[in-house]
Amino acid sequence: MSGTTHTQSLVAVVMAGGRGTRFWPRSRNARPKQFLAIVGTETLLHQTVRRLDGHVAPERIFVVTTEDLAAETRRMLPELPPENVIVEPEGRNTAPCLALALVQIERKFPQGVMAVLSADHWIGDRELFLEDLDTAVKHAAWERELVTFGIKPTYPETGYGYIESEGHGPVQKVVAFREKPPVEVAVQYLESGRHYWNAGMFVWTLADFREGLLKHAPEVLAPLDAWVKAGADPVALAAAYRHLPKVAIDVALMEKAETVAVVPTRFRWSDVGSWPAAIEFQETDAEGNVSQGETLLLDTRNSAFFGGRRLIAASGVDDLIVVDDDDALLICHRDRAQTVKQIVERLKAEGREDLL
Repeated sequence: MSGTTHTQSLVAVVMAGGRGTRFWPRSRNARPKQFLAIVGTETLLHQTVRRLDGHVAPERIFVVTTEDLAAETRRMLPELPPENVIVEPEGRNTAPCLALALVQIERKFPQGVMAVLSADHWIGDRELFLEDLDTAVKHAAWERELVTFGIKPTYPETGYGYIESEGHGPVQKVVAFREKPPVEVAVQYLESGRHYWNAGMFVWTLADFREGLLKHAPEVLAPLDAWVKAGADPVALAAAYRHLPKVAIDVALMEKAETVAVVPTRFRWSDVGSWPAAIEFQETDAEGNVSQGETLLLDTRNSAFFGGRRLIAASGVDDLIVVDDDDALLICHRDRAQTVKQIVERLKAEGREDLL
């Protein structure tokens, strides 16, 4: 089989049901992270789909999201057939999400090779990304292995899972998936040259994905197979979904599978997981400040101001993040940006749906 044939068999699945609560107050229930233009002028969702332009036909690109986001997702992506926006009745983590995509897509493209992408990640170097994607597609089709992508770590990150590999070259054997490590272990991973950040992107044939789920996580697939056999009534999907466990695809399948390979990526990647990560993509002034919108800064250093309709003025502050939205204002220390998620949880506990 030629590389062209593999490319023609490619089906892309974009997971787009996340919320991105660490980007509050910009991210809300109806305006999640993937709907925001955090890096550049296009939303992260647009960037993810446009990255495939000319490489994957629109009818072979699918987006999985939740019911409350489906209409806006279809509106934002008019180039995709409306039925290619696959709707989960509720979010139950990535294994059910991808199993639902499997049972719907295999009816249309039974010989397909599925590439799993996230709607809220940033990827630089589009050409390198497409080349690495093709490498993974060819390996998945030829060797019939499950393939993941490994990001070469640039610092000892403790917030990511890691992939341990052996071998050399563009595709390597996965030895183990490692949990998020303490910092001293992350330093060892960084120095080993054999550990990669787990970006949660995968490639496999639909047939091998089905076989893997049947073997290692039948509880994820069986209710959906029964739903399809009964006629795949959209209304009945909610009942089938309630029987599915809330489990990540890494835990349900990848950590158990015997034949898993990793493509060490050459493109730049970020999960843009919090406001400090977004700051890395912005230009700074001489004092290290980032400004979006109108600002007036006096004796202010290493701070970031994401403005709205009004002027933000700051004097004599260091290492702050300020995000101004229509109905809420966030002020936090750069080192405390991960606690924004706790603010959202507190608002939820207090019943402040108007701010969520």
